[in-house]
Amino acid sequence: MNSSKREGLVAKCGLDCSICELYLSRDNSELLEQLVSKGIPRDKLPCAGCNANGGRCVLMSSKCETYKCAEDKDLRYCFECDDFPCQRYQPLADGANSYPHNLKVYNLSLIKSQGINYFLDNSQTIKDKYFHGKIALGKGAK
Repeated sequence: MNSSKREGLVAKCGLDCSICELYLSRDNSELLEQLVSKGIPRDKLPCAGCNANGGRCVLMSSKCETYKCAEDKDLRYCFECDDFPCQRYQPLADGANSYPHNLKVYNLSLIKSQGINYFLDNSQTIKDKYFHGKIALGKGAK
């Protein structure tokens, strides 16, 4: 995938839709069937990404409030906002083992400090480390 298309798949909140299973199901029929078996409606898959869907994630019944906020403020990424990080980015333990919500501030900070291309080169590793890495007290993620 070319870099401009991939950049367009990074949501305003900092999640990389190009590495999301809902998006990846477009090229993987087995993954598509797994998602359908978990209750995701077949007609909502594969997902085209938050930006292409106007802030509507297939897992949500309405438009994402974070997306709408950034859109209303004409922001490409939430870190451009004077109020960043706001309460929408409060890390939560609820669902942390299944959803990448807690990665958003880290991702946005990385995009801001290192640029979108650096983030895209590393987003899969970041996601893998989040879901499968270990915490070393006093040292961070291993």
